[in-house]
This record gives sequence, structure tokens and C-alpha cells, in this order.
Amino acid sequence: MNIRLKRFICCFLLFLTALPVLADPMAKGVVSFAKDYRLDVEIADTAPLREYGLMHREQLQDDQGMLFVYPDQALRGVWMKNTLLSLDILFLSTDGMILSMLRNLLPCRQDPCPVYTSVVPAQYMLEVNSGFIAKHQLEIGQTVMLDYHHNTP
Repeated sequence: MNIRLKRFICCFLLFLTALPVLADPMAKGVVSFAKDYRLDVEIADTAPLREYGLMHREQLQDDQGMLFVYPDQALRGVWMKNTLLSLDILFLSTDGMILSMLRNLLPCRQDPCPVYTSVVPAQYMLEVNSGFIAKHQLEIGQTVMLDYHHNTP
């Protein structure tokens, strides 16, 4: 197989993996913390958006994150496959209370990638840059304000 055909196939396969995300644009929202700190967040509230998450992102600004919105409160899992950034994860209740946190999850560079889960059922999962939890001294039981709009089905 010649090199041009191989390149085309690789690009085409990458395009196909991104199709569900391209077809379902991300809504935007805001997560506000005590002390008037806020994050601009992308909303991942459909299965394709939640599955793709922050994969292949090379950077995330300090005041940005991704809020994963689920239809129910359940144990939530996350893995770092194809994620290039180290992340902190906050698991939130229906009313925005921090229920569980994961700190400094490193990118997974080799299969199989571990799955990290919340300690208790959660409605939301917030992904932010590694070090965010420590920098803002976040604690279990703290409540955050969620302001977002769902994607339309």
C-alpha cells in the first residue's frame, strides 16, 4: 500500500472517530465556586460528547473545564485514554455538592488504561486541569453553582 493511501486512511479514520462530536456541538456553561471563582465549561451531555470528552486536547486554560451531565445519579467512571492532559476530576451531586474527587490523573500512554470511579453516585463530573483542586482548596461537601443549557436531542 503506498504512503499516500495510508495517510488518507489514517486521516479518514480520525475523521470518523470525531463525527459524533462534530455532529453534536458542545453547549457552554459556567461553574461558580465560593470566593467568586468561576470556570467557563463545555457541556458534555450526550453519549457521544461524554465518550469523547477532552480526548486529543493539547491545552485547557486555567479558567476552563468540561462538565459531564448525566441523566441520573450513579457511580461514574473516567479513563485517560487518548487524553493528553493531566486532570483533576470532581464528582458532583444533583444539587452541585462535591461528593468525590480524583487528583492528578495522568494521561494513559499504553493499553489497557485504568478506569477511575467516583466513591459514591454522582450526577455530574467536572474535568479541570491537574492541580485545580489543591490550588482552590476544594473539599468534599462544598457546593458549586452550575449554570448551563442542555444540548437539544
